[in-house]
Amino acid sequence: MKSLFDPQRIRRDFPILHQQVNGKPLVYLDNAASSQRPRAVIEAVKAYEEHDHANIHRGVHTLSVRATNAYEAARDKVARFVNAARREEIIFVRGTTEAINLVAQAYARPRLKAGDEIVLTRLEHHSNIVPWQMVCEQVGARIRVTPVNAQGELLVDEFEKLLSDKTRIVAFGHVSNALGSINPVRRMADLAHSHGAVTVIDGAQAAPHLPIDVRALRADFYAFSGHKAFGPTGIGAL
Repeated sequence: MKSLFDPQRIRRDFPILHQQVNGKPLVYLDNAASSQRPRAVIEAVKAYEEHDHANIHRGVHTLSVRATNAYEAARDKVARFVNAARREEIIFVRGTTEAINLVAQAYARPRLKAGDEIVLTRLEHHSNIVPWQMVCEQVGARIRVTPVNAQGELLVDEFEKLLSDKTRIVAFGHVSNALGSINPVRRMADLAHSHGAVTVIDGAQAAPHLPIDVRALRADFYAFSGHKAFGPTGIGAL
């Protein structure tokens, strides 16, 4: 039976792979840091720059209208991609890092006070650690960290023990950027919500590989970047 996965066909979709490095065909394995762009993305960006570029929501001329329509159509696509309840839930950002900082400073900081707790995990990317460290320094809150086992899997029982009536924010990655571990997001969200906490989920590594349903996951905030999902650098969604 012929395999449905044809690596050569997939390679043809990525122009950057049509080269040799050190005398051998380029093999790129750093997608956890940043993915390459398929031809369709490159051509879409090129077409926009050549035909539609203008300020959005700032003009009534043809190019502005076309750019605005494309921008808002992208919002609809992202809403469908994550199964958001409404298009208005989608906030465009420059990437996951900015999204988490936005939640930390605009949402969490005004609501936290001294003695409150934020629960993280040992699996987090720095972008889901440093923003919370900054907030804790600003308001006097405290970070608690969930351990993992020898296989790099989150210890959910230990996670549950860290939750209390002091827990205000629970922030964790859907998929680990270093290990590829997939966290039980729905279970963790249910546990967090049972203590009245809000969940902030780093979906940067999940977006390219897993179906995302923010309603089924019961995510309060879910963030991901375009550049890890075969899109341009400098775009993302919260």
